[in-house]
Amino acid sequence: MVQEALQLMLIHHGHTVELASDGPEALQKIAKQKFDVIFTDLKMPEMRGDELARHIRKEYPSQFIIMVSAYSNLLTPRQRQETPVDLFVNKPFQLQTIFTVLETAHKTNEVNRKRAEPALPPPS
Repeated sequence: MVQEALQLMLIHHGHTVELASDGPEALQKIAKQKFDVIFTDLKMPEMRGDELARHIRKEYPSQFIIMVSAYSNLLTPRQRQETPVDLFVNKPFQLQTIFTVLETAHKTNEVNRKRAEPALPPPS
């Protein structure tokens, strides 16, 4: 239900959204298409969100990952540190929280794109 509400909210605000029902399906979609931001939950069928994040981070180190979960408080501080997500959002969340984390993700992606651009040779 939260996944669908988040999808509707993001589409309403002009974002393109792809849904996956579980971790393996998400990995298949990520292998075929580039995403600016990936939202995951900690508790999911087939694969936990932290496991999904590890798979993503291994293949796509600069992929921005946000974990939205009612259970992130169950992670110890060390587990939170070891979970390769960029941001945690606790459920229930405010709409503004999602916009704030999206803004952070877009700024980070822009910095990463600039770093990845080849340097221009000095003028001759």
